[in-house]
Amino acid sequence: MSNRVVTAITALAVAFLSAAPAFAQSSKAAWRFKEVIALSQSADTDPTTTPPAGPTETAWVNILRTHIKTPNLKELAIGVSLQCGILTDTTVRSKGGDLDTAAAQARIRVRVKITQPDGTVVFAEPDNGGVVTGGVLPVPPVDPDDPRGISYCDRFQKLEARFAGLNCTADDEGVVTCTDPETLRLLLKTLDANHFNFLHANAVPGVQTIEVQAKAAAGVALGGTSLGAAGAEAFVGSGALYVETIRLVKDADGTTDLDNLR
Repeated sequence: MSNRVVTAITALAVAFLSAAPAFAQSSKAAWRFKEVIALSQSADTDPTTTPPAGPTETAWVNILRTHIKTPNLKELAIGVSLQCGILTDTTVRSKGGDLDTAAAQARIRVRVKITQPDGTVVFAEPDNGGVVTGGVLPVPPVDPDDPRGISYCDRFQKLEARFAGLNCTADDEGVVTCTDPETLRLLLKTLDANHFNFLHANAVPGVQTIEVQAKAAAGVALGGTSLGAAGAEAFVGSGALYVETIRLVKDADGTTDLDNLR
């Protein structure tokens, strides 16, 4: 074969490969991050101006999004890192030995939504984690069709006080009267960087759309004489999403007991 023919064949092969569509190459990993994520929710109450309000929360908000193409017999290992902040502020005012209470709670929950090549939606596991119970915020139900996600941060704070009061005077019979309440305030504000690993087993071959969804909630409550005040806020900062195609042990889905594996 002449050098001219070899050169022509080589050029044709290069041209064919160059013309191949970009999506023909399957990705092994995908990465996405945001430096500032605008997701927050707050609640506060001051009995001198506003009656106590009920808990409030955002809808599920897409905060991170990427795509990855999966071949046959693969799983998706998904890692979500998120800065998560909570503020709880409680003030109680008490006099005459009466009990006054103030409570505040805030939380951030996260779940991973996967839109498969045929348009159907699934959620990476685990998708129904625990939450702080007995607080101001209601406990979301475990719903396979609308998972409550994983709690990245959740704080419940309650303050109680039973004080005598200030500016006290005694009458001729020795009865003490205090006109002004004593005040006690507790404020906590934290910002943590948290990470959780998710898994989607037996992924359908094709292009998957991966979306990290988050929900912020906050609530306050007053009790006793309700002379105090409370505030709560949940917010997020930076976030990062990492997705990788992997292959688990045959028939494993992340919950399989492999103690007897041979």
